[in-house]
Formats: sequence, C-alpha cells, structure tokens
Amino acid sequence: MDQMERVLAALAENQAVLTQLVSKQNGGMHYKVPATVQTAGHLHGTLGIFGTHGLDREVISTHVRPYGLGAILPKFPSVFEDPRYGALTGVSDDIGNEPANPCDDAPTGYVKACNLQAQFGRVARDTETIEMDKLMLRQRRSDFTDLRLIGQMLGNTGFAVDGLDQSQMLNLVTLKEMISVGVRMERKLADHLWSGNPANNNLGGGYKEFPGLALQVNTGQVDADTNTACPSLDSDVKDFNYNDVCGTTLDIVEYMSALEFFIFSLANDTGMLPVEWVWVMAPGLWQELTACWPCKYNTNRCLTANVGESVVRLDGRENITDRDRMRDSMTIDVNGRTYRVIVDNKLPELSNINDANLQPGQFASTIYFLPLTITGNFPVLYLEYLDYRQAASDLTLLRGREDFWTDGGMWSWAIENLNWCFKLKLKTEQRIILRTPHLAGRIDHVRYTPLQHLRQPEPDQPYHVDGGVSLRNRTTDYAVWL
Repeated sequence: MDQMERVLAALAENQAVLTQLVSKQNGGMHYKVPATVQTAGHLHGTLGIFGTHGLDREVISTHVRPYGLGAILPKFPSVFEDPRYGALTGVSDDIGNEPANPCDDAPTGYVKACNLQAQFGRVARDTETIEMDKLMLRQRRSDFTDLRLIGQMLGNTGFAVDGLDQSQMLNLVTLKEMISVGVRMERKLADHLWSGNPANNNLGGGYKEFPGLALQVNTGQVDADTNTACPSLDSDVKDFNYNDVCGTTLDIVEYMSALEFFIFSLANDTGMLPVEWVWVMAPGLWQELTACWPCKYNTNRCLTANVGESVVRLDGRENITDRDRMRDSMTIDVNGRTYRVIVDNKLPELSNINDANLQPGQFASTIYFLPLTITGNFPVLYLEYLDYRQAASDLTLLRGREDFWTDGGMWSWAIENLNWCFKLKLKTEQRIILRTPHLAGRIDHVRYTPLQHLRQPEPDQPYHVDGGVSLRNRTTDYAVWL
C-alpha cells in the first residue's frame, strides 16, 4: 500500500498523526531542525487567507498549470546509476584484397558499435515550517473549514506528485504545503525535460540537472566509453533562422517535410518501422502554424514564377475545415502521413527580452520530431526515476524515522521536527532516455507573432500573473485590557 494514502488519510481524520510526526527524536538520528515559529501561510484563523467572514464555500483556481510531452511518456523505475545503451552503427568496408586463388583469404570486415549513457538529476524542495498547535485554530464560528477548490493545482507534465487530494488543500495546512512543494517541483522538472544541463549541477551534488532533449536531440553523438564519434546516431537538426512560420522566405512545409522524409527513410532503411513519432512545439507556435498550414501544404510547389502559367483555386471553407480539424484532433499531415501533435508550455521560447533577433511581439521556438516507440512497440523515449522503494530494507533498521515514499518509489518524503514545529522535504532523481537520437529531429528558431500570448505557468516568465495575498492583516480588536 502506498504510504501517501495512509498519511493523507490520517491528516484528514485528525491531528493525532501530526503529533506523532513531531514528537519523536527519530531513533536518536541527528537532523537539521525547522524554524521555531510557523512560516507556512495560514488558511484559517486571524491571519488566514480564507478566514474572511461569509466566504462562499467554492473557491475558484486561476493557477495556470504546466503541461506537455512528459504526460505521455512511460515511466520506469531504476537503480542503475550509470547505464549504457548499445547501438550497432554499421559494418566496415572490405579489408584486404580479392583472392587470387580459390583457397586464398578473401577480404574481411568489422561490425561497429557505440554506447550511449544517461544521468539522473536530483531536485529537492521543502515546505515552510508548520507549528502543530496552530493548525486547528479558527478565528470564530463563522470561519468555516469546508471550502472546496474548483480547478487543479498540479499540471499535466508527467512530473506531478500524484495521490494528493487537491480539493482539501484549502482546509489542511500540511496538505496545502505538500501541494505547494509539488507545484514547485513539477515546474522545475518540466524545465529540465527540455533544457536540463549537467553543467548547472552544484559541486556538492545537492542539485543536479539531467540532460534535457535540447542536448540529446543533437549532432556530435559520441561513444560513452571512448569518446569516439558516432555520426550514425546524430539527430537531424535544422535552423529556420528566425523566419516567420507563415512567411515566404523559408517554407515551413519544406522544412518539416524534408526532416520527416529524411528520418522516416532512415527508420525504413534500418528496419525500425513501424515507428510512433510525435511533433512537439509551443502552444502559440502551433496556433500560428495551423493558421497557414492547410494553404501552404495544399499548394506546395504548384505555383510558377510566371503569373498566369499556373492557376490554383483555393476554397476558403476547405482551408478553414482543415485548420479546425488539425486543432481539434491535434494532428498534422506531413508527406501524406498523419502524426500526433503535443503542445508543451514549458518548451523554451525566445523573445526580444532574451534575443536581439526578435522585435517586441515576436517569439521563436523549436519544433521537435520525436520517436516514442520503434518496431515491436519497443519504447525509445521514456522517463526513468530512482526507485526509493529499494531502500526499504535498510530504512527498516532506522526505527522511528518518518520518511516515506510515494508514487511507486518516485518521490521521497522526509520530515524534520523541533518540538512542536515541523516541515516536510521532498526529493526525486529522474532522467529522460532517448535511445534513438538518429530517429529524432528538430527545427530551431521558428518565428511566430501571435495576436495575444498565453499566460505562462512559471512566476519568472513575462506572461505569468497571479496576485492576491499570502497573509491577511489582523482586524482591530477592543477590550478593557487593550
């Protein structure tokens, strides 16, 4: 039984479990301790953000969640710190001369191979300090604790902490803090999926980024053990050079068709078909691409330079129908083959703020073409996580510890306490595996100019909005002793 269910059930029923969490010295083990006062935001009571008299029971969420590719990738547990993934890269040319006589030696040759590797990242987040004997406080009888959240806090990224009852986070401080940790953890890991770079790791190992897809879908692949070049594993990388996705200087249909044809042909020539591929891009880029794709795709190379020599009649209704079908089904036709499209709002995006090639209102991003499975439905793009369940035999020797794992061993929770104060810590070690980088590709620097940019999930992004308060002021009270 997943221990998350046990802990959350106890938290919802009564505060006895909270007392247990903070009253032990954890078998004599030494820990850093939380603050001596509560720093976690109050939900109810005098300072509570929902302690307002007459507040309606339903609370609407305006929190923008991340979403994207990670939600469709399979996740596998692992305990291998430094794995190797083999690839047979080819057979050498003939070595030696043709035999002069029937029994002379004939030319020989060698089979060649390369190994790829993968690295775990490591990300940890803490809750704020919680004071146990403040959790039950209410301002007065009109301070109700039956609030119901309408909406979701955790996103659709594949990195969410499952099993947390989000509807109860407005009534239980501990659960609210756990979900806050989960939200911040998910944001960070969803970034790492694309832009993770081990060059950003802390020397002590407390924070590590796994190599993201921007590094793995790349040229310059090498053998993991000898650093020998492995060009047959290189991805197909193209540069759209900041041209507009619906412009005429460079044709997006030509680029995406060429990339798909090259990779599809390579999969066929190497015996990998059938392959399940997906196109992945930023949501704003997909919206602009679909606006012009039907017209561009249906008229590709059918016009001549001389006006009047070639006439193309376009039915506006058919174009709109094709556009709406693409948007509704989240699919795109390339070279006569239909592919699923994934939009990801954590995929890195350039603007005039961070790139001088762009004007205000212009954005640029990358379009990815990624393989999910190859012949035999063998997965080649997936997530792995360090399986904390495998430490259970050792942890049982540390009697009194309140550590627990959740989500099949993906997340590790620890508790620090000082008398009546405690906080929770969350840790995970994950990585993304791309076994066939040669069957993946990308088109960089595709420019688009939407009429309006979508809201963004990250607080440091330019189109993120929130507002509100995290602590309310005390009301003025009157008494003979004041």
